[in-house]
Amino acid sequence: MLTAIRTLRFRWWALVAGLRLRRLGGRLVVEAAHAPRLRGPLRVENGAQPGTLTLRIGRGVTVGRECVVDLADGVDGLVELGDGAVLQSRIRLQPWGGEIRIGARAQIRDGCELKSKGRLRVGERAICGRNVTLHCHTAVTLGDCVDLAERVTVTDSDHAVDGSGTWFMDQPVVADAVVMGRNVFCATNVVVLRGARIGANAVVAAGAVVTGGEHPPGWLIGGIPAKLLKPLAGARHDDPSLPLR
Repeated sequence: MLTAIRTLRFRWWALVAGLRLRRLGGRLVVEAAHAPRLRGPLRVENGAQPGTLTLRIGRGVTVGRECVVDLADGVDGLVELGDGAVLQSRIRLQPWGGEIRIGARAQIRDGCELKSKGRLRVGERAICGRNVTLHCHTAVTLGDCVDLAERVTVTDSDHAVDGSGTWFMDQPVVADAVVMGRNVFCATNVVVLRGARIGANAVVAAGAVVTGGEHPPGWLIGGIPAKLLKPLAGARHDDPSLPLR
Protein backbone atom coordinates (compact mmCIF):
# COMPACT_ATOMS: atom_id res chain seq x y z
CA MET A 1 0.00 0.00 0.00
CA LEU A 2 2.76 2.45 0.94
CA THR A 3 4.62 1.63 -2.26
CA ALA A 4 1.52 2.34 -4.33
CA ILE A 5 0.98 5.68 -2.61
CA ARG A 6 4.63 6.61 -3.09
CA THR A 7 4.43 5.73 -6.78
CA LEU A 8 1.27 7.79 -7.33
CA ARG A 9 2.76 10.73 -5.49
CA PHE A 10 5.91 10.66 -7.59
CA ARG A 11 3.99 10.30 -10.84
CA TRP A 12 1.86 13.29 -9.91
CA TRP A 13 4.97 15.33 -9.14
CA ALA A 14 6.54 14.33 -12.48
CA LEU A 15 3.36 15.25 -14.36
CA VAL A 16 3.04 18.70 -12.77
CA ALA A 17 6.77 19.50 -13.09
CA GLY A 18 6.79 18.28 -16.71
CA LEU A 19 3.80 20.40 -17.67
CA ARG A 20 5.33 23.46 -16.05
CA LEU A 21 8.59 23.05 -17.98
CA ARG A 22 6.73 22.37 -21.22
CA ARG A 23 4.81 25.66 -20.93
CA LEU A 24 8.16 27.41 -20.87
CA GLY A 25 9.55 25.46 -23.81
CA GLY A 26 11.54 22.97 -21.73
CA ARG A 27 11.15 19.28 -21.12
CA LEU A 28 11.36 16.79 -18.23
CA VAL A 29 12.56 13.25 -18.87
CA VAL A 30 12.22 10.83 -15.96
CA GLU A 31 13.89 7.42 -16.02
CA ALA A 32 13.04 5.78 -12.70
CA ALA A 33 13.53 2.14 -11.77
CA HIS A 34 11.44 2.79 -8.67
CA ALA A 35 9.63 5.77 -7.18
CA PRO A 36 11.87 7.56 -4.65
CA ARG A 37 10.87 8.34 -1.09
CA LEU A 38 10.01 12.03 -1.19
CA ARG A 39 10.14 13.51 2.33
CA GLY A 40 8.87 16.78 0.89
CA PRO A 41 8.21 18.39 -2.50
CA LEU A 42 11.17 18.37 -4.91
CA ARG A 43 11.20 21.85 -6.45
CA VAL A 44 12.36 22.56 -9.99
CA GLU A 45 13.52 26.15 -10.38
CA ASN A 46 14.27 27.62 -13.78
CA GLY A 47 14.63 30.80 -15.76
CA ALA A 48 12.52 31.92 -18.67
CA GLN A 49 13.87 29.40 -21.21
CA PRO A 50 14.71 26.05 -19.59
CA GLY A 51 16.18 23.19 -21.58
CA THR A 52 15.66 19.48 -20.96
CA LEU A 53 16.10 18.09 -17.46
CA THR A 54 16.78 14.35 -17.34
CA LEU A 55 16.32 12.58 -14.01
CA ARG A 56 17.62 9.01 -13.67
CA ILE A 57 16.61 7.45 -10.39
CA GLY A 58 17.61 4.05 -9.08
CA ARG A 59 15.90 1.86 -6.51
CA GLY A 60 15.52 2.84 -2.89
CA VAL A 61 16.42 6.53 -3.37
CA THR A 62 15.45 9.02 -0.65
CA VAL A 63 14.94 12.75 -1.26
CA GLY A 64 14.59 14.97 1.82
CA ARG A 65 12.75 18.20 2.51
CA GLU A 66 13.30 21.49 0.66
CA CYS A 67 15.46 19.98 -2.10
CA VAL A 68 15.80 21.95 -5.33
CA VAL A 69 16.88 21.20 -8.88
CA ASP A 70 17.94 24.55 -10.33
CA LEU A 71 18.10 24.86 -14.15
CA ALA A 72 20.00 27.44 -16.18
CA ASP A 73 18.47 29.10 -19.24
CA GLY A 74 18.83 27.43 -22.62
CA VAL A 75 20.87 24.39 -21.59
CA ASP A 76 20.10 20.77 -20.75
CA GLY A 77 21.00 19.01 -17.53
CA LEU A 78 21.25 15.49 -16.13
CA VAL A 79 20.81 14.33 -12.54
CA GLU A 80 21.43 10.65 -11.81
CA LEU A 81 20.79 9.09 -8.39
CA GLY A 82 22.09 5.54 -7.95
CA ASP A 83 20.41 2.76 -5.99
CA GLY A 84 20.01 3.65 -2.33
CA ALA A 85 21.33 7.20 -2.72
CA VAL A 86 20.19 9.64 -0.03
CA LEU A 87 19.63 13.37 -0.41
CA GLN A 88 18.94 14.87 3.00
CA SER A 89 17.31 18.31 3.41
CA ARG A 90 17.95 21.66 1.70
CA ILE A 91 20.05 20.19 -1.12
CA ARG A 92 20.50 22.33 -4.24
CA LEU A 93 21.42 20.55 -7.46
CA GLN A 94 22.42 22.79 -10.37
CA PRO A 95 22.97 20.81 -13.61
CA TRP A 96 23.75 23.96 -15.59
CA GLY A 97 24.41 22.33 -18.94
CA GLY A 98 26.27 19.47 -17.28
CA GLU A 99 25.66 16.27 -15.39
CA ILE A 100 25.50 15.35 -11.71
CA ARG A 101 25.90 11.64 -11.07
CA ILE A 102 25.54 10.38 -7.50
CA GLY A 103 26.53 6.77 -6.95
CA ALA A 104 24.77 3.94 -5.19
CA ARG A 105 24.34 4.39 -1.42
CA ALA A 106 26.03 7.79 -1.48
CA GLN A 107 24.84 10.38 1.03
CA ILE A 108 24.44 14.09 0.30
CA ARG A 109 23.74 15.65 3.67
CA ASP A 110 21.88 18.79 4.75
CA GLY A 111 22.63 22.07 3.02
CA CYS A 112 24.90 20.85 0.21
CA GLU A 113 25.16 22.55 -3.18
CA LEU A 114 26.29 20.66 -6.28
CA LYS A 115 26.75 22.73 -9.45
CA SER A 116 27.89 21.31 -12.77
CA LYS A 117 28.56 22.66 -16.23
CA GLY A 118 30.63 19.55 -16.96
CA ARG A 119 30.88 16.07 -15.45
CA LEU A 120 30.40 15.84 -11.70
CA ARG A 121 30.56 12.34 -10.21
CA VAL A 122 30.13 11.30 -6.59
CA GLY A 123 31.15 7.67 -6.15
CA GLU A 124 29.39 4.79 -4.47
CA ARG A 125 29.08 5.03 -0.67
CA ALA A 126 30.65 8.49 -0.74
CA ILE A 127 29.51 11.08 1.81
CA CYS A 128 29.18 14.84 1.41
CA GLY A 129 28.80 16.27 4.91
CA ARG A 130 26.62 19.23 5.81
CA ASN A 131 27.07 22.40 3.75
CA VAL A 132 29.57 20.92 1.29
CA THR A 133 29.95 22.79 -2.02
CA LEU A 134 30.98 21.01 -5.23
CA HIS A 135 31.56 23.34 -8.19
CA CYS A 136 32.27 21.66 -11.52
CA HIS A 137 33.13 23.57 -14.69
CA THR A 138 34.72 20.68 -16.59
CA ALA A 139 35.19 17.61 -14.36
CA VAL A 140 35.08 16.77 -10.65
CA THR A 141 35.34 13.11 -9.64
CA LEU A 142 34.96 11.83 -6.09
CA GLY A 143 35.88 8.15 -5.94
CA ASP A 144 33.98 5.45 -4.11
CA CYS A 145 33.89 5.79 -0.30
CA VAL A 146 35.23 9.38 -0.32
CA ASP A 147 34.14 11.29 2.79
CA LEU A 148 33.92 15.08 2.82
CA ALA A 149 33.28 16.48 6.30
CA GLU A 150 31.28 19.63 7.03
CA ARG A 151 31.84 22.78 4.95
CA VAL A 152 34.30 21.30 2.48
CA THR A 153 34.55 23.14 -0.86
CA VAL A 154 35.75 21.48 -4.06
CA THR A 155 36.10 23.55 -7.25
CA ASP A 156 37.76 22.81 -10.57
CA SER A 157 37.82 26.42 -11.80
CA ASP A 158 38.30 30.07 -10.99
CA HIS A 159 38.49 33.39 -12.80
CA ALA A 160 41.92 34.57 -13.94
CA VAL A 161 41.99 37.74 -11.85
CA ASP A 162 44.85 39.90 -13.20
CA GLY A 163 44.73 42.89 -10.86
CA SER A 164 43.25 45.19 -13.50
CA GLY A 165 40.07 47.19 -13.22
CA THR A 166 38.15 44.55 -15.19
CA TRP A 167 35.40 43.01 -13.08
CA PHE A 168 36.62 39.57 -12.05
CA MET A 169 33.45 37.90 -13.36
CA ASP A 170 34.25 39.22 -16.85
CA GLN A 171 37.73 37.70 -16.81
CA PRO A 172 38.40 34.25 -18.34
CA VAL A 173 37.55 31.07 -16.47
CA VAL A 174 40.53 28.78 -15.91
CA ALA A 175 39.60 25.14 -15.25
CA ASP A 176 41.38 21.85 -14.57
CA ALA A 177 39.83 18.59 -13.45
CA VAL A 178 39.77 17.56 -9.78
CA VAL A 179 40.05 13.87 -8.89
CA MET A 180 39.88 12.19 -5.49
CA GLY A 181 40.78 8.51 -5.32
CA ARG A 182 38.93 5.85 -3.39
CA ASN A 183 38.54 6.29 0.38
CA VAL A 184 39.95 9.83 0.61
CA PHE A 185 38.87 11.70 3.75
CA CYS A 186 38.73 15.51 3.83
CA ALA A 187 38.20 16.98 7.31
CA THR A 188 36.14 20.07 8.17
CA ASN A 189 36.67 23.31 6.19
CA VAL A 190 39.03 21.83 3.59
CA VAL A 191 39.24 23.66 0.25
CA VAL A 192 40.29 21.68 -2.84
CA LEU A 193 41.23 23.81 -5.86
CA ARG A 194 41.45 23.22 -9.60
CA GLY A 195 43.86 20.60 -10.85
CA ALA A 196 44.18 18.77 -7.51
CA ARG A 197 44.54 15.00 -7.77
CA ILE A 198 44.45 13.25 -4.41
CA GLY A 199 45.47 9.60 -4.26
CA ALA A 200 43.46 6.82 -2.65
CA ASN A 201 43.33 6.48 1.15
CA ALA A 202 44.80 9.95 1.75
CA VAL A 203 43.60 12.15 4.62
CA VAL A 204 43.38 15.94 4.29
CA ALA A 205 43.64 17.78 7.63
CA ALA A 206 41.00 20.30 8.75
CA GLY A 207 41.28 23.74 7.17
CA ALA A 208 43.81 22.71 4.52
CA VAL A 209 43.89 24.31 1.07
CA VAL A 210 44.82 21.71 -1.53
CA THR A 211 46.23 23.29 -4.68
CA GLY A 212 46.68 21.75 -8.12
CA GLY A 213 49.04 18.86 -8.68
CA GLU A 214 49.52 15.26 -7.63
CA HIS A 215 49.02 14.35 -3.96
CA PRO A 216 50.04 10.73 -3.35
CA PRO A 217 47.94 7.97 -1.81
CA GLY A 218 48.17 6.99 1.83
CA TRP A 219 49.49 10.28 3.21
CA LEU A 220 48.26 12.90 5.67
CA ILE A 221 48.10 16.23 3.84
CA GLY A 222 47.67 19.57 5.60
CA GLY A 223 48.42 23.27 5.70
CA ILE A 224 47.96 26.33 3.47
CA PRO A 225 48.94 25.45 0.84
CA ALA A 226 48.66 21.76 1.71
CA LYS A 227 51.86 19.72 1.92
CA LEU A 228 52.71 16.13 2.77
CA LEU A 229 52.85 15.78 6.56
CA LYS A 230 53.41 12.08 7.17
CA PRO A 231 52.64 8.66 5.68
CA LEU A 232 49.66 6.95 7.28
CA ALA A 233 50.27 3.79 9.30
CA GLY A 234 48.07 1.56 7.18
CA ALA A 235 49.50 2.63 3.82
CA ARG A 236 51.82 0.46 1.75
CA HIS A 237 55.03 2.40 2.14
CA ASP A 238 56.92 -0.02 -0.05
CA ASP A 239 54.86 1.26 -2.99
CA PRO A 240 57.36 3.01 -5.32
CA SER A 241 54.70 5.58 -6.24
CA LEU A 242 54.88 7.03 -2.71
CA PRO A 243 57.51 9.75 -2.14
CA LEU A 244 60.18 9.24 0.48
CA ARG A 245 60.60 11.71 3.35
